[in-house]
Amino acid sequence: MSTTGPSTPPDPPDPHRLARQSVRWAIIGVVVSSVLAVVGLYQTSHGGGGGGGGTGGSSSGSGSVSGSVSGGDSGSGSTSGDGGTDGTTTDGAAEGTTDGTTAGGTTAGGTTAGGTTAGGTSGTSGSGGTSDGGGTTDDDVSDGLTADERALRDTLNTDQWSRDSCAHTEWRGADAALYCTVTTVDQYGVSGSGKASVIMYGTKSDRDAVFQSYAARLQPGDCEARTNAYGTWRENNTGDSAGDVVCFLSSTGQYVFLCSYYDRPALVQISGPDHTSLAAWWHTMEPVFSS
Repeated sequence: MSTTGPSTPPDPPDPHRLARQSVRWAIIGVVVSSVLAVVGLYQTSHGGGGGGGGTGGSSSGSGSVSGSVSGGDSGSGSTSGDGGTDGTTTDGAAEGTTDGTTAGGTTAGGTTAGGTTAGGTSGTSGSGGTSDGGGTTDDDVSDGLTADERALRDTLNTDQWSRDSCAHTEWRGADAALYCTVTTVDQYGVSGSGKASVIMYGTKSDRDAVFQSYAARLQPGDCEARTNAYGTWRENNTGDSAGDVVCFLSSTGQYVFLCSYYDRPALVQISGPDHTSLAAWWHTMEPVFSS
């Protein structure tokens, strides 16, 4: 983190500043008095040129006052001053401009270093850097999915599951839950399309607790032949048991198939108005996961 910029507090005030100013004004007074005394002696010794001398004295006095004011203003910005005419008029102005403006004024403490140029630009760049460093794109933000849901979406079989169609859905205790469009082709080459939910839990125990809340209300049976039953389902290509399944008629009048997986803490659910058609479509949804 930068130690300079808009958040950096200003330096504490200089306790000797007023003292230096008082000394400087005293010196200025001495110089002015000396000049006026010299002018007076000159006018006295040259009585005939008194008018001209007076004019010269007035001009000289005006120059002295101008020098004092200029030196005093510049000196007020100076952090160090030395006495005498040169210290007031020349060095005072130079130090006031350099130290007062550069160190304590606009350039270092204000707009250029601490403000818009350095602070604003760096802040904007830092914001962009954070976004890039996090690896999050505009598409990721606009899809409405969590990181876990994107990870789940990326494991789905793209030959059947339309990943772009996947939307967030709610499932009790799930780490990720998606509702997606699935398009399959049966053994006769007939295409079928519908919606399916895929749900991922943190552990198989978490998944089983949800699955058993359905299975505990049902009787063992073959979900292809009847409804309101639970059993196992097998892979089409091997015939090996791949998970458990429950099937039932919901309170909305839809037939539901809910399948678990032995190799991962996942559930897949499909539903439809006709039990026979739903069972046939279920057999064509394989594999669900590509990884």
